Amino acid sequence: MSISTYPEFVKLVGQYKIFPFSDLIPEHPSLTSVVPSDNWHTDTELDPWLWRVKIVKDEHAAYGKFFGSKLSFIHIDLFPYIQPLLTLGKGVDERYSSGLMSQHAKNIYHIIKEAGNIDSRLLRKESQLTAKEQKKDYDRALVELQNFADIVITGAQESDFEGGWSSMCFESSDHWLRVTLGKELPATDDLAKVRAFVKAELSEVCTEKALKYLNKKLRLDE
Repeated sequence: MSISTYPEFVKLVGQYKIFPFSDLIPEHPSLTSVVPSDNWHTDTELDPWLWRVKIVKDEHAAYGKFFGSKLSFIHIDLFPYIQPLLTLGKGVDERYSSGLMSQHAKNIYHIIKEAGNIDSRLLRKESQLTAKEQKKDYDRALVELQNFADIVITGAQESDFEGGWSSMCFESSDHWLRVTLGKELPATDDLAKVRAFVKAELSEVCTEKALKYLNKKLRLDE
């Protein structure tokens, strides 16, 4: 499988519903596996590095490290059902009280929630985890929040100086879905029904190995 245009990428995300940025799910395509290496970092409309943010801006998919430390896209129609499965049906403060979430992650979530949308540089400053030895704590907390689908990546803030790296922008998932996208969210109180729906959706497009991986990550058989 090979693609070269952004509309083809959007179509694949719609088809597979969960689409990793790089190799992650067994027997499942990823963005890096379907686009020729020559197209990357060309700063043209054929550059998939730019698509990762464009697809969020165009409201086709959620983007973040939902599964471990690697990035994935989840189609916007499925994400409202995936989110409660990753949050375990519990809010941030409830998970923190139950010992399922770190103090740093809880604090950072509330900063993001209050800000609405915030870039990583300002977020780190607001979190007061600015010392060099605290960077791992900060990065770990961000991954933790994405693994729980509490937050999503919504863009990239360009560097203030030439040649500098852009920094990711974050929103709470609830804010992004309800306020930024203005979506009416489905009822997800019954996690058993949500699991059944998600499993049925993924079964249509996943191989047995891919579905087994996602079953485990999303706890679809619980």
